[in-house]
Amino acid sequence: MTVTQADGTGTALAVPIRVVLRASDAFLEHATGAYLQSHSGVNIVPQQGLPDVDVSVMLLHCLNDDWLRVLRQDAARAGGAPVPVVVMADRVNEQQLTLAVEYGLTSFLYRSSSSLEQLLDATIEASSGRSRFPNELVGHLIAELGHQQRQQTLAQLSRRGGLAPREIEVLRMLSEGMNTLEISEKMSYSERTIKGIIHETVKQLNCKNRTQAVACAVRTGIL
Repeated sequence: MTVTQADGTGTALAVPIRVVLRASDAFLEHATGAYLQSHSGVNIVPQQGLPDVDVSVMLLHCLNDDWLRVLRQDAARAGGAPVPVVVMADRVNEQQLTLAVEYGLTSFLYRSSSSLEQLLDATIEASSGRSRFPNELVGHLIAELGHQQRQQTLAQLSRRGGLAPREIEVLRMLSEGMNTLEISEKMSYSERTIKGIIHETVKQLNCKNRTQAVACAVRTGIL
């Protein structure tokens, strides 16, 4: 989508973006649709137009499980590249937010603190690959991305070293000087389970003790 900036007058689009709009109630959908449609750069199309649209916009009381199901179905219809989604809602919890991002959520705005003009801007930005989230939600998404990357790294190391991800995690904590009690509290396992994991890991690496196992893991690139 070609986007040009009009000096001091907002955003002007060379080609109108095709938008599917859905809302928690018909009045909200009609009023918002009329506002977005009044912008020359936006063309509201029927829901049946999915997935061949540029942006999906949702105005909700709450991004709940029912609406997440809609997002998941939309993403499935779109195949490998979900349609960018802009949601304006009263509330969302962190788990729902993370799932929604997987299904194409690009921008989230709180209804209580956002205007229709901001919704329009977010919709236009989404069509060109840009996002906007409240600061507190950005922090959660960054933390979640870091966790996912760490889990992916553990899976890759697991394939390389022949160890399970949790065995690598225990080795990593041992290398940081943590004892079995601290590890059990960190991983929410019993201390007995952690000791069992260490025993099996030492055995699998053909080492005599946990110190040798940590050294072996570092030397072979597992840690």
